[in-house]
Amino acid sequence: MALSPQHNLKPKVGVIAIVWQQDKVLLVKRKFAPHAGHWGFPGGKLEWGETMAQGAARELLEETAITADMQTPFACFDVLEHNNNNQLTHHYVMVAVNGDYISGEAQAADDAEAVGWFSTANLPSPLCPDLVNIIESARAH
Repeated sequence: MALSPQHNLKPKVGVIAIVWQQDKVLLVKRKFAPHAGHWGFPGGKLEWGETMAQGAARELLEETAITADMQTPFACFDVLEHNNNNQLTHHYVMVAVNGDYISGEAQAADDAEAVGWFSTANLPSPLCPDLVNIIESARAH
């Protein structure tokens, strides 16, 4: 019996940094898939040996030049993206980590096309899926 070419693929673990400065949240416009061109949280793949808070802090700094006090993870989300043929192209398990701004001036770097601080009442568009739900969950923690 032939196995699918994807039989040995595994989901990747990623982290997203939900960073607050006063009442504003930091968002990046994604340069690459999944969700290229959409506004979301800074984040990326967790590296070997990193805690989730360390990974979120590293990704945050790489993408935005912002330093934050990253706390414990508070939620986990599935990111599944399909192509036009309905084939799965990306499968991530994203762990959300809350953080409080420490220093830095937001600059788009690494795989961020743009970056900015936004009031939750005035979010940019288009947004990555579940972003509003993640913000609400982050505020509850």
